[in-house]
Amino acid sequence: MARRARPLTPLPVPAPLFPLTVEPHTALDLIPEVDDPTGRGLKAWRILSRLPITEGPFAGKRIGEHSPPWQRRLTVLIFGHTDEQGLRALREIFVNMAKKNGKSSYAAALALTKLLLNEEQREHVVCLASNREQAHIMFDGMAAMVRADETLSERFAIVEHRHTIRYPATTSRVTAVSAEMAAVVGQNISLALVDELHLLGATPKGARLVAQIRTGQVARREPLLLSISTAPTDLSSGIFEATCQKARRVIAGEEVDPRFFAWLCEVPAGLDPEDPENWHWSNPSLGFTVTRERLEAELESARSDPSALRDFRSQNLNIAPEGSAGVDRWLPLAEWDCAADDTLDLTALLAESFRLYVGIDRGGLDDLSALVVLGKTLEERVLVWSHQWLSRRGYEKRKTVNDYDGFIAAGELTLFDDGAGDLTEMLEVVRQAAATGKVGLAGIDSYCAPDTAEALLKVGIEVQSVPQNWQATPAIVWIERLLAGGMLRHAGSRLLRWNVANAVVERRGNAVSLTKATAVGSGKIDGVAALLNAAAACVSRADKDRPSVYDERAARGLPVFLSV
Repeated sequence: MARRARPLTPLPVPAPLFPLTVEPHTALDLIPEVDDPTGRGLKAWRILSRLPITEGPFAGKRIGEHSPPWQRRLTVLIFGHTDEQGLRALREIFVNMAKKNGKSSYAAALALTKLLLNEEQREHVVCLASNREQAHIMFDGMAAMVRADETLSERFAIVEHRHTIRYPATTSRVTAVSAEMAAVVGQNISLALVDELHLLGATPKGARLVAQIRTGQVARREPLLLSISTAPTDLSSGIFEATCQKARRVIAGEEVDPRFFAWLCEVPAGLDPEDPENWHWSNPSLGFTVTRERLEAELESARSDPSALRDFRSQNLNIAPEGSAGVDRWLPLAEWDCAADDTLDLTALLAESFRLYVGIDRGGLDDLSALVVLGKTLEERVLVWSHQWLSRRGYEKRKTVNDYDGFIAAGELTLFDDGAGDLTEMLEVVRQAAATGKVGLAGIDSYCAPDTAEALLKVGIEVQSVPQNWQATPAIVWIERLLAGGMLRHAGSRLLRWNVANAVVERRGNAVSLTKATAVGSGKIDGVAALLNAAAACVSRADKDRPSVYDERAARGLPVFLSV
């Protein structure tokens, strides 16, 4: 009688990586230690740790002899965190840390390690960089490792002119390519390593390539996309910003995605990022590839130059420029964030305000349409609520570059199909505000779609065309002073926050105007435009819309008229 085959016993269900179960005290604590039930994680580390170091003071040694602790833990996580079938659980990993912490050299070692594991036949590992120079650096790093070790030289074949290293044992290869030359459609990539995502994702083609990699690895049994980056020196935008926002949601437990892991090496909120005692958060290789003395010297040198200080903070402390004052940025995001109140919905704003103003920015179908309801309280405080709309044409055009899906999921962005779908829904909000009897004025700019004013007038709302460019100075300055004085609260919209981050100041004498960082690009400021339109409407009615004694008595729950 034939023996019946024993059923395979599944491995334990892996524990979720986020939210973290312990309080982190260093950046290393942000990488969970996993059980590694198959032993693949430890095997991968044994291979990677034996690869040679080819530059710097430890050239000629092995990686494992002088590697910062994070490299071992991250390697074990990548290959050892498996599901019940023993397959790698992670499909996308995002690593964000300061420069000179060994990101690129680690990526080069990881590419060779993937092939040396002999996991699949005809594997294709792609190292994707933003430009040819960066692709050269990645390829040269891998080729140098192969040439520095006799055993590796026997196992790999370097094809210099193709920036390719072949691995005959499994008919596999690793290729370093730049975004300007790359085309990944139709390629069956097993591991994609993206170097400096903030540079690659800032270009439409780079963003498309990353999107193609995310959706084009379905034929592989265990595909993986690993993106590494430092904070940009300019505005955080595009697919980099979208990935950062997803990372923050996953880490906080607001979004569940067991296939995604992010390691954000940042100084925690509440700690001084310029205090050397806190630099280990953004520099996990401190004491290995970067020294405190060098960072202190560079900081001291940068203090006299705002641009140099901005670059030091972004590159050496991993702080996005919009997280601090920034050069030419309208508002520090930290200041904007301090005014956020997630309990402030539209209903609460309508109830708390004695007078309401509406601001609308509504242009072409490729742009966002934005509506802001601005409320003024009896205590002269200002409340802000916003919502935005986008045509499906505009969504399809930039959905891989901007985090539109995240904004939709948050309930802050609505898609519409026909040419007036946004206006129809805007009018519903305006009618809700008008029903309170508190609306003083609606502000729109002269470029607004022509049917907007007519529709508002039919609802019974007075409309004002708001001056733009330098003439918007009073509204801009008013919002700045309200924030500085703690007199403004907003609903904490992530979409409006993104608009604020995209706004750049242009100055002409004492006058200022706001624009995008680039005339053509993916960054949008439509929510800011709607805010300024509402602010301008409020400023223009400052004398007429002062609260009367009857308003004040009604707000306090007292009888409006005294009995005789």
